Amino acid sequence: MNMMGGVELGGTKTRVARGMADGRILDSDTFPTEAPDQTFAKIVAFFARGEPVAALGVGAFGPVSINRRDDDYGRLRRTPKPGWQGFDIGAGLAPLRVPFALDTDVNVAGIGESRLGALKEVDCGVYLTVGTGIGGALMLDGRPVHGAAHPEMGHIGLVRQPGDDAPSFCPYHPDCAEGLAAGPAIEQRYGATLSELGSGHPAHALVADYIGQLAMGLVLFASAERIVIGGGVAKAPGFHAAAHAAMLARLNGYGVADVMQRPGFIVPPTLGDDAGLTGALILAGQA
Repeated sequence: MNMMGGVELGGTKTRVARGMADGRILDSDTFPTEAPDQTFAKIVAFFARGEPVAALGVGAFGPVSINRRDDDYGRLRRTPKPGWQGFDIGAGLAPLRVPFALDTDVNVAGIGESRLGALKEVDCGVYLTVGTGIGGALMLDGRPVHGAAHPEMGHIGLVRQPGDDAPSFCPYHPDCAEGLAAGPAIEQRYGATLSELGSGHPAHALVADYIGQLAMGLVLFASAERIVIGGGVAKAPGFHAAAHAAMLARLNGYGVADVMQRPGFIVPPTLGDDAGLTGALILAGQA
């Protein structure tokens, strides 16, 4: 069987793996996401040593052009990450001389969870990551939805809680989910991560409400059967149950199907931190 390669290009760290087209990870490495040239030099070095790969699947932070018909296919767009706007992922991978398939980091994680994890056998589901940024994938029949661009669920506007006048961490929007509830936004407010703050700290209720509002919008828009939330912020104790309760409170009884009320509607990824690499390997098999 052909060996596949997977790349999960995140805003904070990059993960690379060799494995099989069914998502099995055989060898992997992790390193910080630095400047583009430094980061891709490490990616190329990983795949240049050891057994060659037949194809690569890449999940990248965004915004990024993932439509092959676009003139800027494979390039990072107006990302807030310094130094990355306009970077050409295909050019960065060119020294490896193998075909690659590209999608967003959340979409490849959604593919992994749909094939082998919490979204398996779910016709309509959502994968969210709440970490350095907030992103989401709408999964229909195991495939991420693509349109004119890729979904940017983290930039959906929210209603601020009364008295919340903290500056948004997002340079584009004053009250989007990413600007109010992503990891850097929490640390900007409180000087610590959500996991570092005690369970009684008001940060937990605030973040739960904002993620609950985002989940409410996704439920009303897509009528999802399950929402999977990964990322560093979501590792805080009680996060998923609190976000679920906040979602139901915000819905206030409207449009709530039975499945949305049950425990297990908002859950962590079954594959944990490997969801993205698993999905990237599956994507490579399609390249």
